Amino acid sequence: MRVLIIGTGLAGPCLAHGLRRHGHDVRLFERDAAVDARSQGYRIHINGDGAAALRAWLPAEAYAQAAATACAATAGVSMTGPDLRDVTEIELPPGAAGITVDRLTLRRIMLRGLADATRFGAGFARYELPADGTVRLFLTDGSTAEGDLLVAADGANSAVRRRLLPDFRVTVRDSRIIYGRTPLTDPVRRLTPPAALAGFLGVNGPDGRQLALAAQHFRRDPSEFGLPPAADYVMWGLTAPTALLGHRGPEFFRLGGAELLALAERAVADWHPSLGALIRLGEPGHVVPAAVRSSERPEPWPAVPVTLVGDAAHPMPPVGISAGVALHEAGLLASRLLPDAPLLDAVRSYQAEMLDHGFAAVATAARRHGGDRSG
Repeated sequence: MRVLIIGTGLAGPCLAHGLRRHGHDVRLFERDAAVDARSQGYRIHINGDGAAALRAWLPAEAYAQAAATACAATAGVSMTGPDLRDVTEIELPPGAAGITVDRLTLRRIMLRGLADATRFGAGFARYELPADGTVRLFLTDGSTAEGDLLVAADGANSAVRRRLLPDFRVTVRDSRIIYGRTPLTDPVRRLTPPAALAGFLGVNGPDGRQLALAAQHFRRDPSEFGLPPAADYVMWGLTAPTALLGHRGPEFFRLGGAELLALAERAVADWHPSLGALIRLGEPGHVVPAAVRSSERPEPWPAVPVTLVGDAAHPMPPVGISAGVALHEAGLLASRLLPDAPLLDAVRSYQAEMLDHGFAAVATAARRHGGDRSG
């Protein structure tokens, strides 16, 4: 079987490794010019289901490297207020335990074994479904590719999904996110709340402002495995109402790193002073803007040789679960696409289970983003 995958985030490469294990011909296409062409995620937690998918489908050496470079500090989730006085540890639901990694490091580990099948600088333009049951893919570099199945792993703003499901409903909420990271120097260590050095800390204000903080401590430097070296840092993500940030329109997404840093610092100016100081020391080249998206479950659609994985299938608010969900679904699809399985039957079976799993996660993410951490 020839499988074409759009997107080289986490789910796409995991799926590719799984399909190769079945002997399928896999090709990945990525619009970015290189794996590190832009900042796109830092320290992320992958839940038990997602970690199980990595363990099951990555080559043993690749999974060992992922575990060796994972974060050494994963001591739970805590919440506090803007004054940082009272810190409450949150009891995690079953299945939350997994692995916490640096996203770029994990991508590099996975893609290193797929170099012969990955093309950068080739984004999705459109697809056609010829009468012979195959799929023809048109790419932004002017090339085409033919396959038996097209898989969209191109994220919450998936162009493939817009072509496949033009009536799919995505809600963009009236808030914005500024993600960044700050090198974990000794001065920054003194500024960082202890709960964020040991695990994940959420700082919740009464007016919709939220600040996520978590330190990335590499167990072993990626350079030990032939990858670019990496240094410890504090990941942070500020969510705030658009009115408070003063940027309602598309201009927010055109702001540069230094402007976003200054905006994030101003947004917490009335909070504990260490928080603004930590943000001020952030790296401008690693600060990115984002929207808060959610989605509604669509009615089942007829199985065709095009399907969706992860956020491409079900955008959800960012609460730290989407990576694990996407990897679980990549593993699920790999397990369905057996060499002797009828393709559309496999796709139909996968999509039914994926929709149940994915939109249960969307509901959980919506509750947690609204402040309910009970499940």
